[in-house]
Amino acid sequence: MHETHCRLVTIMFVQLTETAENKREIPVVSCRLEEHQKFLRNHLKRFHGELLEIRTGELYAYFPGATLAFNAAASLQKIMSQFDLRIGLHVGEVLFRQGRLQGADVNLASRLPYRARAGGICLSQTVYQYLKGRERQSLVPLGSHDLKNFDIRIPLYAYLPDGQVGRSRGRETRCQFFARLNKYWQKRSVRYIFLLGLTGLIATFFWAQNMISSTPTRDVINLYVPAFVDQAQDNESVIHLEGIEMSVRSRLSGSHDVFDLVLMSDRSSATVELRVKLRQVSGNVNTEYILSSLPVGLILASGRVEQDGSSIFRLQDRLSDHILQDLDKLQLINSSLTSETTGTLPGEILLDR
Repeated sequence: MHETHCRLVTIMFVQLTETAENKREIPVVSCRLEEHQKFLRNHLKRFHGELLEIRTGELYAYFPGATLAFNAAASLQKIMSQFDLRIGLHVGEVLFRQGRLQGADVNLASRLPYRARAGGICLSQTVYQYLKGRERQSLVPLGSHDLKNFDIRIPLYAYLPDGQVGRSRGRETRCQFFARLNKYWQKRSVRYIFLLGLTGLIATFFWAQNMISSTPTRDVINLYVPAFVDQAQDNESVIHLEGIEMSVRSRLSGSHDVFDLVLMSDRSSATVELRVKLRQVSGNVNTEYILSSLPVGLILASGRVEQDGSSIFRLQDRLSDHILQDLDKLQLINSSLTSETTGTLPGEILLDR
C-alpha cells in the first residue's frame, strides 16, 4: 500500500508538440513508446527527478529542489529540440497518495505550460525565489496573470532558448510599461472626464454670456394714453368716438408680445405720452396723434389718418398700425426717448408722417 504524506517539492508539467505539414501543432505520440519512456525516466533521474506519468503529448514529474528541476527542464529543451516543448515549474506542498500528487499547487503547476512559448519554460514566483543569481539572469518577468480556478493573480517568469532572451526582455519591458500606463490612465479617467466636463460647462457659460451681450437690447416703452379728444366743429361730433378709443387701446395693450410696450395708468411713471385728436368734417373723420417724451414734452412722432366715416373699423386699424409703427421705430432709437440732452429742441418732431 502506498504511503500518504506531504512534502515540499518542485512540480514539472511538460507539453510535447510537433509541427504538422499544415503548420499546426499536434501532440507527440511517440513519447508513449516504451523506449522513449525509459529514456525520459533515466534522464530525469540524473537530476533526482521522478517521472510520475506520461500521456499523449504530456509528461508529469517532480523534483526535490527548484534548481534541480530548472536544470532538468533546460536540459530537456536541448535534447528534445526537434519538438516544441512548453514546460511549467512550480514549488509547493503536495500530498502523496497512492503514487500520485494531489493539492492546489499541482493544479497551479498544470496551468503554467499554457503560459509558456514553444521552446520555453514558465516558472512561478516560488521557483524564482529558490533559484540563484546565475539562473535568475536568464529569466524574464511576465508580470502577474490570472490562472483558471485561482482567485489571485500569480507572478510568472519565463526562460527562453539562447538568442531569444534579449528580444523577449525588450518585449516584456514594453508590455509592462504599457500595462502600467493603461492602469495609470484608468485610475485617473474619472478625474479627467470631470475636468473636461467642467471645462465644457465654463466654455458654454462664457459663450452664452457673449451671445446675450451681443444681442441688441430694446428699452421698455411705458406709454400713457389720455382720453381721445373730440374737436367738434359746427356741432358735428365724431361718431363712435369711445369705440375707436377702446379699439386702439386694445391693439396697443396686446402688442407686448411683439415689442416691449406697457400701457400706464399713471402719467408720472410713463416715458412716452400718446395724444389723439379726432374731428369729423362732412362725413369724413380726420385723426391726428402725437407721441411725446415725458416729462420734458419732446415731440417724438406725429401722424394723420383720414377715413370715410362709414368705415370706422378701417379707421381703427389704420390708426393703430400707424401708432405701432412709430413706436417700433422709436424703440430702436431709444436714446431719444429718455435723454434730455440729445440736442433736439423741445417741440421738434423726430418722426413725421
